[in-house]
Amino acid sequence: MLTAYAISTRGPEPLAPGSGGTPAWIDLYEPTEVEEREAEAFLGGLIPTREETREIEFSSRFYVEDGILFMTASLLVGVDQGTPGLTPFTFAVRKDRLVTLRYADMTAFKQFMQRAPKSDFPCTTPAGAFAGLLDAFIDRTADVIERITQSVDKLNDEIFDRKSGPRRRRSLATSLEGLGEQGNLASKARESLASLERLVQYASAMMPERAVKADSLPARLKLMLRDIRSLEDHVTFVLGKITFLLDATLGLISNEQNRVVSVLTVVSTILLPPMVIATIYGMNFRDMPELTWAFGYPVALTVMVLSAILPYLYFKWRGWL
Repeated sequence: MLTAYAISTRGPEPLAPGSGGTPAWIDLYEPTEVEEREAEAFLGGLIPTREETREIEFSSRFYVEDGILFMTASLLVGVDQGTPGLTPFTFAVRKDRLVTLRYADMTAFKQFMQRAPKSDFPCTTPAGAFAGLLDAFIDRTADVIERITQSVDKLNDEIFDRKSGPRRRRSLATSLEGLGEQGNLASKARESLASLERLVQYASAMMPERAVKADSLPARLKLMLRDIRSLEDHVTFVLGKITFLLDATLGLISNEQNRVVSVLTVVSTILLPPMVIATIYGMNFRDMPELTWAFGYPVALTVMVLSAILPYLYFKWRGWL
């Protein structure tokens, strides 16, 4: 889908097909070949293919060609749907023209379009739209990291709860799955921030002079870089906490399993002497002298009970139970 925008003091305004307006920004969302050719004619250069936007090499993501500055970042998508992932988002900047290329419906993009028309939001040029989109991506990532932090804090309380028994073991297993999900999301957020940091650094150095002077872009890029680095520090801390909680959870699960094994071992040890006595008197040899005792049966039962009680009391005294 191709959407053309005119940018004025009221922010980006969609242009209807055939309206005759002059676009300043074209947004490509999963474009067809025809739409790509239209965007290339507007930009005056080739649009990178989907495969090229997925390249991990720096030279494939950030380059200048035919006077056009191309920058691609990997951004978070699918968080609200429970299927987090990374998708490429490409900026193509040439003087007073901007083309964006994306292959996913992004929450941050929608938030930007809602904020852009507001008078206190500086988005009156293509450079302003570029900076506004970056701001929206950073804000969205910050929201995701805040959500991760809250989830990890909740998991922390559940993991170190003092309840015990089967409920405790089920809770730990659930917490382990939750930590895995949050760790995956946090690592993707960290990767997205690193990609955005490279993009902002490259834009600060390579943006066209005419664009740099507009909308206080240098100062905004500098502030964005500080925000990104502070978020990177925070998500690194969160990842460290997740690692600690994973180790703690595995240790607690191991302790719970050891406790069960310990109880089974003690029970087996307590029942072993009575079983030995019962086995001896269950052999039914004809010449066993105890077979003729009048009180042989109650004596055997008493010995079996005492042989079970005495080990139990000993284990209790030693603190093994």
